[in-house]
Amino acid sequence: MTSAQAFRQVLTRRIFALLAVSLPLPVAACSLLESHSSTDGCQGGPREIEWCIAATPEGEGGVDAGDSSDPDSGLPPGTSCPSREDARSQISYVDDVKTEATVKDGGCCYTVVYTTICEGRPYIVDTFARTAVTARAVRGGAFTKSYRADGLSPCVDSLDPAARAALAAQWTRDALYEHASVASFARFAMELLAVGAPADLVEDAHRAGLDEMRHARLCFTLASAYAGEPVAPGRFPFDGNVEVSSDLASVAARAVTEGCIGETLAAAIAAEQLASAVDPAVRAALATIAEDEARHAELAWHFVAWAVRAGGHAVCEAVAEAFRASSPSAPPVIFAGDLTAHGRLDSAQLDAAAARALDEIVRPCARALLAPSAFERNAHGLELRAST
Repeated sequence: MTSAQAFRQVLTRRIFALLAVSLPLPVAACSLLESHSSTDGCQGGPREIEWCIAATPEGEGGVDAGDSSDPDSGLPPGTSCPSREDARSQISYVDDVKTEATVKDGGCCYTVVYTTICEGRPYIVDTFARTAVTARAVRGGAFTKSYRADGLSPCVDSLDPAARAALAAQWTRDALYEHASVASFARFAMELLAVGAPADLVEDAHRAGLDEMRHARLCFTLASAYAGEPVAPGRFPFDGNVEVSSDLASVAARAVTEGCIGETLAAAIAAEQLASAVDPAVRAALATIAEDEARHAELAWHFVAWAVRAGGHAVCEAVAEAFRASSPSAPPVIFAGDLTAHGRLDSAQLDAAAARALDEIVRPCARALLAPSAFERNAHGLELRAST
């Protein structure tokens, strides 16, 4: 048995154990059969968005998107916008840069193709996961240093420039999603208060947000090491509106997408990355992330079990639909080399890891949650009946 397989088995039993405690009363079963496609939940995949970065000093590959000597241009004096090709290198974690720059609010904005993913706990608005952009070209000094994890230094000496660039891009993407999870848990904690959830769930949600900040620091530190320059997040795109729901069914359904599925997959994938990683710094980061994400997954399952018990059939149906509707997706990995020693899996490996987590953890636990008659209680919690 591999360490990743053992991790999945242990996590499944931990979730079964808390479901056995959280569902002491009979609960009406809700159908988990595949149904029509839905636009609810988190929709992964590529989409076009606007992405803004800072202007660069003139003479460093910029293009004329407005004369910075013109006080009406909006650019800081002595700067210009990076060309489309240069912008690709600065924001290499997007799939493509489609346009040259336009100046907005003193920054250089491009239309880019960006693949949103539904792994981990994304911050979802209108079914799409949101993240900040990196501040590598925007801010420095104490702000950038605040996102550095002291003592974490991967070995980069044997890596060629292409491998380092690929590692920097992939760890940057992870860092931005860990950073977004801080916002997701903050909203979740407020929604727990709004629906009258038990105090221990509220406390655990706040602790989880602090865990995600630690994960963001770890990932930004690795990204910076591979990039050869500091990488940190910019402003988070709340757009002045944070929706906090007090509808128990809606909050529970989102917890399924972001937690029961997203966090469970994140934990299992981190365990698979850890199993193949060799670099000591990368292994240390992934060991922390895998165990923390497993606890976050347990928190989501615990809350959803409480919500089903408290809200009855309406919540049960909303939760079942969330399991059916979500479409977990891994980001595309465009690099021909083997980066497993540095904790990165290729697209096929990511898809396989996600499929194993869904088959071995998410689906059995969802059935235990929503169709408890298929399970029997014993001293170890819940076990699937032999006849199912």
